[in-house]
Amino acid sequence: MKKRLAALLFAAAVLVAGCGGGGSTGGGTNPIPGPTQTPAAQGNLPLSEAAGGSNAWVNPSSHRTLYFLDVDTATGGTCTGGCLGIWPIFAAQAGSVGSDNMTVITRSDGAGQQWAYQGHPLYMYAGDSGPDQTNGDGIPDFGGHWHVARPAAAGSATPPPGDPGCHGYC
Repeated sequence: MKKRLAALLFAAAVLVAGCGGGGSTGGGTNPIPGPTQTPAAQGNLPLSEAAGGSNAWVNPSSHRTLYFLDVDTATGGTCTGGCLGIWPIFAAQAGSVGSDNMTVITRSDGAGQQWAYQGHPLYMYAGDSGPDQTNGDGIPDFGGHWHVARPAAAGSATPPPGDPGCHGYC
């Protein structure tokens, strides 16, 4: 049911995005989007909203909390195979462009493009049954610990001394 709803929402978004294409009347220039239009290049950029008692990055369509595995990096993801059944990737839509510390990476296992925050690939957790749940936070699994991906506080680009290995995300 959830997959069907997600597929319908994606199809509706594609249809809506394609509605503004029309033919050219010879002007030769493309209009600049107005202030109320969101550039399509942002794709499915994660949102920051309250989850688990403080702000967290969430999937913009389902509002499911996003997680990272502390041993994953942008160049060497360890969540593959069976791991992806429990921790599905937060895939970047075609044309998605990063912003600040949010980037789009290409997975080395052929699973496509994925969002990453501060170099950590982002995943959802199969144990979260609804929006803004954080049931996967702190789970030791697949060679590391899973943490809710939380926006860094202003001015805290590096983890504080004595950080317990969470790289500022705990």
